[in-house]
Amino acid sequence: MDHELSEQTQDETTVVEEQAPVETNGPRGQWYILQCYSNQEGKVQTRIYTLMEERGYQDRIFQVLVPQEDTVEIKNNKRLEKTVKIFPGYVFIQMEMGDQLYYELKSITGVSKFIGSKTHPTPVTEDEILKVLRKVGEGVRKVDVDFEEGEVIKVVAGPFRGYSGPISEINPEKGNLKALISIFGRETPVQLDFDQVEKAV
Repeated sequence: MDHELSEQTQDETTVVEEQAPVETNGPRGQWYILQCYSNQEGKVQTRIYTLMEERGYQDRIFQVLVPQEDTVEIKNNKRLEKTVKIFPGYVFIQMEMGDQLYYELKSITGVSKFIGSKTHPTPVTEDEILKVLRKVGEGVRKVDVDFEEGEVIKVVAGPFRGYSGPISEINPEKGNLKALISIFGRETPVQLDFDQVEKAV
């Protein structure tokens, strides 16, 4: 997908004129990527669903996906949960490609172009789309924190509440860190969840 997504380096304000693609057949179609203008992914997704209803494309368009993930941002000791787009500016469509459908999708307000060559869209490979689908289906919250290794934190919850120590390791995927806490005069590495600690003042 890195190759396809590299297309975003082109001027996103210009709609590239492309020739219609050759019909592509396959079981449940193939996955393609639409490049959208900034912050238009959700609106484009809704407009595609509307197009499906109005034009009866339910047997040609099977899935319309704007990959997102839940994140937790901890900044200045405040916890903020939000949903962010994994691939900003892109909408993934599983469909059976055809000339008319190609032109109608490309003409939707908010769409810049299909990802691919200048002559026709390039289907996403099975391996690439599986990576995307797995990422969407993980259900694991990514945690973004403003802690740094070596920074001193104070434990505010749990059995080590009241202790302080420098951070030795940060694991955003698991939402925890390791800090060196002085217990009985010895530095001991202790694993703590992000919501159990805060920056030492």
